Amino acid sequence: MENNHRLSVAEKLGFGMGDAACGIVYSSVTMFLTWFYTDIYGLSAAAVGVMFLVTRILDAITDPLTGIVADRVKTRWGHFRPWLIWFAIPYAVLAVMTFTTPEFGASGKLIYAYITYTLLMLCYTFINIPYCALGGVITRDEKDRLSAQAYRFTISSLAGLLVSVATLFLVDWLGKENKQFGFQATMAIMGVIAVAMLAFCFFSTRERVQPAIDTQSSIREDLRFLLANDQWRIVAVITFFSSMAGVMRSAATLYYATYLMMGGVNSAAGTAMKSAFVSTSVVGTIIGSIVAGYLAKRYRAVSLFKNINLLLVAVGVIMFFVPPTWLPVVFPLYFLVGFFHQMYQPFKWNMMANSADYGEWKFGRRSTGLIYSGNLFALKMGMAVAGAVVGFSLGLFGYQAGVAEQTPLATTGIISLLTLGPSLSYLLLWWLARFYKLDDKTMETIQRDLAARQQAHAMEPESVPVAASAPSKA
Repeated sequence: MENNHRLSVAEKLGFGMGDAACGIVYSSVTMFLTWFYTDIYGLSAAAVGVMFLVTRILDAITDPLTGIVADRVKTRWGHFRPWLIWFAIPYAVLAVMTFTTPEFGASGKLIYAYITYTLLMLCYTFINIPYCALGGVITRDEKDRLSAQAYRFTISSLAGLLVSVATLFLVDWLGKENKQFGFQATMAIMGVIAVAMLAFCFFSTRERVQPAIDTQSSIREDLRFLLANDQWRIVAVITFFSSMAGVMRSAATLYYATYLMMGGVNSAAGTAMKSAFVSTSVVGTIIGSIVAGYLAKRYRAVSLFKNINLLLVAVGVIMFFVPPTWLPVVFPLYFLVGFFHQMYQPFKWNMMANSADYGEWKFGRRSTGLIYSGNLFALKMGMAVAGAVVGFSLGLFGYQAGVAEQTPLATTGIISLLTLGPSLSYLLLWWLARFYKLDDKTMETIQRDLAARQQAHAMEPESVPVAASAPSKA
């Protein structure tokens, strides 16, 4: 295998398309689903919060199981790429079903929401875990791998911009006065685009990295190695709080733009304002992804990660004290939130690939799919907790869907969910980074040792592999 293969621009673009396909639906869920459920579908904010938490229980089983199965699946296309094709169409269909409002009673609609949202997230798991694992096996070259992640988040941010700009206008145009049908038709368009992107990713990428020593172990041993991987544990917690910050902010954005900025609930200016405000952050994410690729070549990744999170804390706190009607100030601040949040994403996802290399180096067993499935479980738990926090908080603050003006308590609550809540998560991310030890120098040592092991094993194919122990300082 071409473990140190240098990726072409076309390969990096193809890799990025896979995340864009996931992001079209993921962005729709994080940006619009909470608001859709409360203001269009007709659920209470508290019911939505409970649903987001309860439906994540299944992930405790399906996420690690998907990673374990993906590690063991062997096809001529590799371990992970085939999943992109197998589940592309079900993914698109379930996206439409989730944003469909059935003609049921209150209980029936709640049950339907539970079923469709759970199945959508399950299908997301079947695509996203193998896709994320693919990022760890396209090359062993860490700088090139980080560059591919920068391409990935730039392209997925462009997909997010498409969602943020087009969704509400498509809902109005396709649905006219029927916003329920508008959301359904809009998601059908997004689903078709997602299928095309997943196909492009499948045909333009290759899996090149294989374990230095190919060993077979039981599922129990795989899980034991995963939990013993101290660097994976740190990255999983980082993933949880990063997801919480992004989803909490995204879920609160439409409430902030609808009720606290100018335009009114039902006016055309309101639709334009909401789209413009959401898009401002997404434009920031695109530029942030591009800048991340530039900075990664010149500065230490761990230091960048820590400093970016401190900047996010500062921007969130400042924005809390700025009145929502101060548009010339609010828009630039929200742009900076998107800019800095997306800037550290390539570093975070490269941490996952590094933890897979570290696990192979320390235990002599590579479980790329399981590593990423564990992190995706942490990500979705962050999504669930953030969604629940938003739902419960809105109910606690006395939020009422569709009213012309919210109470002062509800107004303060919405602003806090958009600013202070995410800032707390970013502060925790800055603190957690001190426990992450896989800096550039350590990774150079790990990659050199793994290459030496693979070369030695190739020369002695009959030898019995023995798991290596990492030096205590690592």
